Amino acid sequence: MSFLKRALIVIIALTFVGCSVITLSYNRLPIVAAYQLDSIFDLTDQQSSLARKELDNWLSWHRTTHLPQYANKLKSYEKLIIQDLTPQQFCKEVDVIRIFVDEAVVQFLPALVPIAKTLTPKQIENWNKYQLKNDEEFMTNFGLGRKGEIINERRLEKAIDRAEMFYGTLSLEQKEWIAKRLEKSAFKAELVLPERKRRHNEAVAAVNLIQKGAQPLQTLKNVWKNNQQSPDPKYANYSEQMLKDGCVQLSELHNRTTLEQRLKAAQKLQGYANDFQSLIKP
Repeated sequence: MSFLKRALIVIIALTFVGCSVITLSYNRLPIVAAYQLDSIFDLTDQQSSLARKELDNWLSWHRTTHLPQYANKLKSYEKLIIQDLTPQQFCKEVDVIRIFVDEAVVQFLPALVPIAKTLTPKQIENWNKYQLKNDEEFMTNFGLGRKGEIINERRLEKAIDRAEMFYGTLSLEQKEWIAKRLEKSAFKAELVLPERKRRHNEAVAAVNLIQKGAQPLQTLKNVWKNNQQSPDPKYANYSEQMLKDGCVQLSELHNRTTLEQRLKAAQKLQGYANDFQSLIKP
């Protein structure tokens, strides 16, 4: 369900990026999410209004239900991050985040119901074009390099940027390690692209079913379920391998960081936790 994931980028990004962005933008999430949905479909005023009502309900739920859990979880991470960590520890926390995301999406789906019910052929065409553009950008950022290199420069830059956002400036040796480790990664953009297209096609088909009378919320939940666990057994197996490899990669990188870098990461986690705590009350 690519359009859903795109809308949720706003939510997830504002949940896990810099503290100042969280505090400034959290209360505006319904507006920002509605804007993102409009950028995909070119919504009518009525569609936007109906979606905004549900998005406001989502924010109220998220503030009272998830924010306290985020704050508590981040406080526990502050202690963990100082130590060496195993791949199993990282995967355990990935599972926790998966639960958070799944709960947030299920609560978010009602905002998509009025849109799914009323999308016009022109809006679906807009959606298809948007998806095509995103797929092209995905391959540019994560596919083979311009000269066929296994790791292209953009993917490497993004990996380093993500690590430095958390740990601070990396050493040349650490950056070189990331480059070499990415070459061994289980991730292959050319294997992910067909799954992206499958998800989009399933979401479009779900809209058609809803407009023919299918139960909207359950239909959207089914699409989301297949996003979480692909019905294609080959891709599901690949996805599991990719997750395990990602946990190993995170562990290996973390265990190469210095105490100073880990303390910086702990400080950042503390800042996130404090911001979430301050946002619990509107």
